[in-house]
Formats: sequence, structure tokens, C-alpha cells
Amino acid sequence: MGSVPLVVGAFSKLFLRAGCREVRVDGLPTFLERLKGERGVLTGASRRAPPCDSQTDLRARAVSNHISVVDEPFMWGCLPLRTFLDSQTLRWTLGASDVMFNGKWDRWFFTKGQVIETFRGKGIYQKAIDEATKKLDKGQWVHIFPEGRIKQENLEELRRFKWGISRMLMECEKMPLIIPVWIKGFEQVMDEPRVWPNYLPRTGKDVSILFGEPLNSTVEPLVQQYRAKYPIPWRPSTYDRPVGQDLQEEPSEIGRMRSEMAEVMRQGLMQLGRRAVEVEKQPPSRITGW
Repeated sequence: MGSVPLVVGAFSKLFLRAGCREVRVDGLPTFLERLKGERGVLTGASRRAPPCDSQTDLRARAVSNHISVVDEPFMWGCLPLRTFLDSQTLRWTLGASDVMFNGKWDRWFFTKGQVIETFRGKGIYQKAIDEATKKLDKGQWVHIFPEGRIKQENLEELRRFKWGISRMLMECEKMPLIIPVWIKGFEQVMDEPRVWPNYLPRTGKDVSILFGEPLNSTVEPLVQQYRAKYPIPWRPSTYDRPVGQDLQEEPSEIGRMRSEMAEVMRQGLMQLGRRAVEVEKQPPSRITGW
């Protein structure tokens, strides 16, 4: 793998070990075991949409709450460094074009860092969602912030999830594991109204990272309903249009299915978040090296 993921991963690990007062990580051993398999995390191919009672593809897809500009990559500093050297355990994620791909250097850095360029306002029918779905079908790990933006107020209540996350699952040829990840404390590391130097993370804060159990048992039945109705995924006649045009052309029941699926994942992630208080009572975790 390239040097960018390793360097960024090492810096993230250094910050968690030396820059934070206390770090608590819950559920990491199980998460790492899941990454070892040949699978796709929310953080499938030969035939369209295998039935949901068939074996789920075990590559993962992780979904997280989004509370600061350093959530990615600092939250992954809890992973062993070897994770950043293996293409099967190195995550892909989506990033806004107007934030991360402004210049030649930015484009090089974030592309090497396995960030898929995503365009705001173009809705769920855009190439970035297609590309993320293909990564899952190849058994790779995709990490998503399904709220689509930072939220530092009322941290226990998440915004409505963007529908792109539902479309990925609807169109994957094999269901990935859908693993919720809850983070807390990074909103203090990079708080939104921070003063100068506002580009530097604040040290001495407490951080919690919780890896939950897969949400597949509640999500897969909804995916199965969609696939039974649409064996061939519905697509608009053209791509990259304003989102309103897509919704006018799309059958209304697809929007309802997507919304229901996104809400189930939202509730599952918030349920994990309610465990944060319990985890904060535990002794601090040791951030491993290699």
C-alpha cells in the first residue's frame, strides 16, 4: 500500500496515545477479527442480490456519527499499524469535492488516502455511490458518515441519514456487514467555534470509540423487500442531475424503502451511542502499536 495511509494512521495513533488525556475503546478485538475475513463493513457479483438468508458477505461497512473535522482519520488511530498496510483492511471513505479536492495537492493526498470524491447536491445517483458499492462488492471496507455533515449540538440525537447509504446496500451484490461505530470526545478536540490556531487539534481531551454489533438482522429484511420488487436496481435515465429531478422520475416506493432502511440504521447507531456513558466508567484503553 502507499505511504499516505500509513503516515496518517501513525499520526492518528500518536495523537490518541500522546495528545489525549484518556482514550477508551470498546469492542475493538471483535472488530479486528471481522476485518480479517474475506468480506465487505459499512464500516457482493456472479448473480444479482443473493437472498438475504444466504451467507452474508463478511467484508464490512462501518457507519459512524460525525462530530468534528478530525473524526477521519483520528478515530482509526486505535487500529494496529499493520491495518494500514493491507488493502483488505484499509478503509475507503467518501469525501466532499469542495472540501477535499480543491487543488492538485489535495486531490493527490486524499486519493492516495482512499477517499472517493463526492459531489454535494447531486444526490444519490452519482458515480461516488457507484464506486463505493463496487468496493463492497470486491470485499473491501467502506466507512460512511451517514449524517453527511458535522453535528456538535445534542450529540445523542443524530440527524436523518442520507439516502446514499441505503442505495449502496440495495445495490450490493452481496450484503456486507453493517457495523456501527460511535465516537465521542473529538468534538472537544476540534470544536466548531474554536479560536486561533483553529487548524490545530486541542490536546488533553477524553475520547471514546465504540464498535458495535452488526445491524444486519434489522436491515437485511428491508433490503430483501427491495430486491424482490426490483431484481434489477432502478436507475434514472441520466446521472449527475440535481437531486430533485431524480426524485421526480423515481418510483415513490423506492424513496420510502430507502428512508425506512436509513432510519433503522440511525436507530441502531444511536442505541450504540447510549452505551458511551457505561464505557466512560471503564479504565482507559491501551492504544496498541503494530
